[in-house]
Amino acid sequence: MPLLEWLRLNLPTFAIGLIGVVVLGLLIGFLAGALRHGPMGSLRIVLQTMSAALVDFRHSSPRRIFAIARLAFQESLRRRVLVVFGVFVLALLFAGWFLDPSSKHPARLYLSFVLTSTNYLVLLLAVFLSAFSLPNDIKNRTIYTIVTKPVRPWEIVVGRMLGFSAVGTTLLILMCIFSYFFVKRGLQHSHQIAPQEMVNQTLDIDGDSMEQQTGESSLTMAHRHEVTVGPDGRVSVSNEHDHTHAIAETPESSRDGEYLLGKPKGFLEARVPVRGSLRFIDSSGAPGSGTNVGYENKYRKYIEGGSLAAAIWTFEDVRPEDFPEGLPIEMTLRVFRTFQGDIEQGLTGTIQLVKPALRDENGILIGPDTSWRSEEISFPAQDYTTFRRFIPRKIEARDPQGNEKIVDIFEELTDPETGSIEIWIRCLDSGQYLGMAPADLYLRASDRPFWLNFIKGYTSIWFQLVVVTCFGVMFSTILSGPVAMMSTLAAVVMGFFKNFVFDVASGELPGGGPLESLVRLIQQVGQMTDLAPGLGTTIITRIDDVLMLVIQTVSYAMPDCSIFNTSGFVAYGFNIPGELMVQHFLITLAYAIVASIVGYFCLRTREIAA
Repeated sequence: MPLLEWLRLNLPTFAIGLIGVVVLGLLIGFLAGALRHGPMGSLRIVLQTMSAALVDFRHSSPRRIFAIARLAFQESLRRRVLVVFGVFVLALLFAGWFLDPSSKHPARLYLSFVLTSTNYLVLLLAVFLSAFSLPNDIKNRTIYTIVTKPVRPWEIVVGRMLGFSAVGTTLLILMCIFSYFFVKRGLQHSHQIAPQEMVNQTLDIDGDSMEQQTGESSLTMAHRHEVTVGPDGRVSVSNEHDHTHAIAETPESSRDGEYLLGKPKGFLEARVPVRGSLRFIDSSGAPGSGTNVGYENKYRKYIEGGSLAAAIWTFEDVRPEDFPEGLPIEMTLRVFRTFQGDIEQGLTGTIQLVKPALRDENGILIGPDTSWRSEEISFPAQDYTTFRRFIPRKIEARDPQGNEKIVDIFEELTDPETGSIEIWIRCLDSGQYLGMAPADLYLRASDRPFWLNFIKGYTSIWFQLVVVTCFGVMFSTILSGPVAMMSTLAAVVMGFFKNFVFDVASGELPGGGPLESLVRLIQQVGQMTDLAPGLGTTIITRIDDVLMLVIQTVSYAMPDCSIFNTSGFVAYGFNIPGELMVQHFLITLAYAIVASIVGYFCLRTREIAA
């Protein structure tokens, strides 16, 4: 989502939530004061507190905040937080024994492991550091050495947030460096193939017989590559397990007289996809919505093979300056078989480029079809396999009258005004189906450096670290250490399962609320079975409604940690958009501001000393 549109949608929500927190805080403070000092005395105290807060905010000293942050940093080092880094290094040392080298997607396995382990270790560190420090200082009365000096509560709260965040940042940088070299080293391998193992093949190219050689490389990391030496002497290596190799040495230059494959290519990428919108036409050629083959998850729809059914992606603003040589297409489709067939062979699909025709909002053609269409290009479709095809700029196409000619994609197949082009996908095998979602096919723009994308992934973990640290310090200003730790952990867990909480509270997930779930567990009643009607069921439902309303209200205020998770981008080789990083930064900043303000008022109103 574009940044400006995201701001337009979320700024009002943030403003309303901030106002709600302020009003709720003032109301709670007024009610608590009214119980001890009466309504008028409580009102006077609230006004005095707000006035003092404005003075504290205005006269805060960066020097004192930095001093508190440095003190928190040194305190954390004395508590031996580097043990966490030691645990992480040990995990990396022994991970090579357990990560499956024969995996078809080894890069995903390695990257998911290092990012996930780093995420959980750093968040646990943030919880323990931030939740226990201030309560221990108050319990041991070491806080007196600070509050008796001209240090404001605001400076104490912000300084500790910065200090603990600095500790986590230092460890995170070390983990990032070690993880990067661990992944690079773990995926590094090579292959060899001797010339005598190559098999000669005769090719008929335009009536001329030409010789080429093919063979399989040595077995390394549970896979081999097919090596082909063409008639022109050019060597190509097949793509296996998400990567290929360049030729490092030929028999002429090799000491052992063998082909030596170089470093793997394709493991660590940061692809920039250009995505389009998806629509379907059914088996009769009319606009449709795709076929449901019976899966509960309706994210993907399917097209029937051996019919007119097609999946059509429309790409906007496709310009020759962005794709000067042609269109690099990548897709990952799903296969649904109504009979077994040849599993190894896969299904046969076709790709066709079409110039968009004028259609109404329902996809029905307006007037005659004047579209240019390219020749259909066949491809093998297999489950969980990414197919790549580069379409050159000059291809063979047919005009509306059926005449064939060589055309330029950007002159005849692309709308000159909008730059839009359609890509049609069909399945040729009768009785079989191809499944797709809008994100399953895209145009691959120029790649970004992987190391930069890797740093972005760790930056997303850093955003979570800062948010959790701020919440831990906030809870520690009013709660004891263990309670603050449990509250912070609850906030983190609720943040990771925020969507689940909303689905349960709204009734989208069956089974009811906490009390009803407990009753079902005791009575051994399934989620899809209704409880027996009666007074008891009604009481349980009403109590659950109140409980879920409270849980849903609290979850609105908790950080949605799942939105910070960008490990999928890095592991699957996609570039993390810069706009997404800016959105995550703004969310982190918003939570940090709110948590620091709430923590300030909690600490200010707390009776630290008589």
